[in-house]
Amino acid sequence: MVQCPVIACAYDPKELILILTANGESLRPQKDVLLNSCGFDVNEDRFVIKGCQDVPGFDAVAKGEAVPIDVVQPGIVKM
Repeated sequence: MVQCPVIACAYDPKELILILTANGESLRPQKDVLLNSCGFDVNEDRFVIKGCQDVPGFDAVAKGEAVPIDVVQPGIVKM
C-alpha cells in the first residue's frame, strides 16, 4: 500500500490499479484507511482489490509455508 502513490503517478488517472492480497475480504474494509494513511486521496473505483484466498495452493500463505508457484500461477493468471 505504501507504493500505491508512486504506482498511481505512473499511470493515467483513468486506468485501474489491481491490488492482489492473500485475503481480499479482510483487506477490503481497511482499504480507505490504509491508502489514506499512505498520503494520498483514495479513488474508490481506481484501486481494485482481488483476494487470492480461493486460488489453488495459495492457502500455503496462511499456513506460513512456501507457495507452490507451479500450482498457484495458473490460478493467478486466470483471475
